[in-house]
Amino acid sequence: MVCGELDLPNRSTSIRRARGAARILARRHGCGPRTTENVTLAVSEAVTNAIVHGYAGSTGRVQIVAEVSADEFVVTVSDRGEGLTPRSDSPGLGLGLSIIAQLTTSLRVDSPPGGGTSLRMTFPRA
Repeated sequence: MVCGELDLPNRSTSIRRARGAARILARRHGCGPRTTENVTLAVSEAVTNAIVHGYAGSTGRVQIVAEVSADEFVVTVSDRGEGLTPRSDSPGLGLGLSIIAQLTTSLRVDSPPGGGTSLRMTFPRA
């Protein structure tokens, strides 16, 4: 069941908005304190990656969809940017996906038809 959706511009201010929304939704839907912090950090990393790597200076949108089931809280962060391509001028350390993988119980990375990247992140509910 979808419990929240957010559509944001690919600006750095969107990272803060996404992080706050993720924290609120995780708490509201039964995630414990540790899981809530994991959700918050993973969403922050995913949105940052979409902005920095997906769009790499061009304009676009980042979509976030949160869903709940009996025992899982799932967040999908999607963009319609360049996809997962290496950047020689990358401003980060290149650790975002590995951090996200450590914070989640499962992580699925897709390249949807039409372009972009979609990260589906699953977390346990208390």
